[in-house]
Amino acid sequence: MKKILIILNYYYPYVSGLSEYARVLAEEFVKKGNEVTVLASNHGKLAAEEMVNGVRVLRTPVICKISKGTVSPAFLWKAVQLAKDMDVVNMHLPMMESGIISLGIEPKKLITTYHCDVNLPNTAFNRLILKCIDFSNNICLRRSSYIAVQTKDYAVQSRIAYKYKKKFVEAATPIKDYNRKRVNRKDGRKVIGFCGRLVEEKGIGVLLRAYEILCRTQKDLTLIIGGDYKEVAGANVYADLEKYIKEHKLENVVFTGKLKEEEMEAFYSSLDVFVLPSINSLEAFGMVQVESMYCGTPVVATDLYGVRTIVQKTGMGVVVKKNNAEDLAKGILEALLHKEKYWRPKEEILKYYGTAHCVSVYERAMDKMMG
Repeated sequence: MKKILIILNYYYPYVSGLSEYARVLAEEFVKKGNEVTVLASNHGKLAAEEMVNGVRVLRTPVICKISKGTVSPAFLWKAVQLAKDMDVVNMHLPMMESGIISLGIEPKKLITTYHCDVNLPNTAFNRLILKCIDFSNNICLRRSSYIAVQTKDYAVQSRIAYKYKKKFVEAATPIKDYNRKRVNRKDGRKVIGFCGRLVEEKGIGVLLRAYEILCRTQKDLTLIIGGDYKEVAGANVYADLEKYIKEHKLENVVFTGKLKEEEMEAFYSSLDVFVLPSINSLEAFGMVQVESMYCGTPVVATDLYGVRTIVQKTGMGVVVKKNNAEDLAKGILEALLHKEKYWRPKEEILKYYGTAHCVSVYERAMDKMMG
């Protein structure tokens, strides 16, 4: 049995690709017989300590937020104190506090998961924030024994992680074990879907423009946009999307709001094509692609480092130019018209992506760290 500490800013019930990666990983470690503690900031009115599916979750008070980051002085002290009694510490970056925290942790205990580079709108203040984040993350990566990355394709292009490629272990994100569900569709319309946070980097505005292009020639389309648009870390773009829909008189666009866990299989299974139109390096993998594929739905994804590798490896979809509505529309139409060409059985996807594979990568690394 190992005593494992996982450190990140946002944790369940907050849902993002990063937080879900950490949550599934933590719960799988518990199933393997390990004692797992998660330290996060108290980003909402949540319990300071609770057990969540066998994982001990601790949350420290937040005094304010800067952009997407939380400011919690207690977070720093608590992380270092908890680490002293742990066998392994797994920090999830990007994280402003990572450098300071890592200085208080023995490198032989530290395995860092580097998810993505941070990108912010180009202002003088944001440039300063980026320099601080990169400086801090650089310290943490330098002190880590191993660096888990979702794809080397992304990591070698990272602003800072590329310097530590000898420490890389490729651990594609853990994936929930979704399966295709029978869904009754009475209207015969072709359904295009997206699921994720409604923030700028997800490229939902580009998706709406592509949908407008498609609707000029295709009269049987519906666009379903799943995801929370009320409590989102970062710049919520929901108001801008609604404005665009009204100004361009787009029809059959549905916002579902936050989907429950038990609704996800039916959501993915109801789609003819899933679209991940992200536009910058804050999207480094896109686990929603694999979840969709598990449910038998092909994917159209943008040509971003890391993101593109899922479609490229599985052959279950189309890769298109980023931030290009015309090319996105072309890719969606290709997937809609030739869906059978891009279908693969779940067994094929599992050869490349799955929770068991991800956890095994961490276990091998942690065993080496502990001798």
